[in-house]
Amino acid sequence: MSSLLRRVVLLLAVLAIAAGLNLAAPRADAATPETVDSSHQAESIELASQLRERQQTLALLNRRADARDRALIGRKAVLARYGYTGDPDAVRAVLPLAAYRISAGFGLTGPLWEAEHGGQDFGASLGDQIVAVAAGEVTEIAYSGAYGLRTIVTLPDGTEIWYCHQTDVSVYAGQHVDVADPVGTVGSTGNTTGPHLHLEVRPGGGLPIDPMDWLRATGLTP
Repeated sequence: MSSLLRRVVLLLAVLAIAAGLNLAAPRADAATPETVDSSHQAESIELASQLRERQQTLALLNRRADARDRALIGRKAVLARYGYTGDPDAVRAVLPLAAYRISAGFGLTGPLWEAEHGGQDFGASLGDQIVAVAAGEVTEIAYSGAYGLRTIVTLPDGTEIWYCHQTDVSVYAGQHVDVADPVGTVGSTGNTTGPHLHLEVRPGGGLPIDPMDWLRATGLTP
């Protein structure tokens, strides 16, 4: 075989090998392994960040819910001390004392009173805490003759609740009190024969009605 022929055959062989190995140059838009790995890493970091944010938000919501549950449990226990055992968010009224004995009732007459008895007496120990039977605004605190040291709380519908014969008070005029908030303490000021709370209920600030009927109408059992 001549030298020229050998060169042609060799060239043809080289071209055949190049075609079999697909030695064409890569496209400019083709992704390299390094580019693919970098993209996946960025996505993973972003997802991890979102997951942490969601976990932190969920943890915060759980803490808030837990705190509210603890508060409701505490509130429920307080309300139960004053005769209410229902849903704390639905409470309308409570009893004015945690412990008491029913004494002189509404409408009684006799030498102990200057006129018809206009309220309900709850016998208790000197210094026992009195609480607001319903939410309202403290509209008066003053010594008032036979009533002794008296606090008046006016409810949103205009009903006045009178707490009489107190030793001292724990509120001030103009203050808003919620159900079962402390109002004062049992005393024996004014016309009394011993420490007790004289409770009056006066719709619209007018004539008194039987406090026991009013309390029962709210679902309580004095």
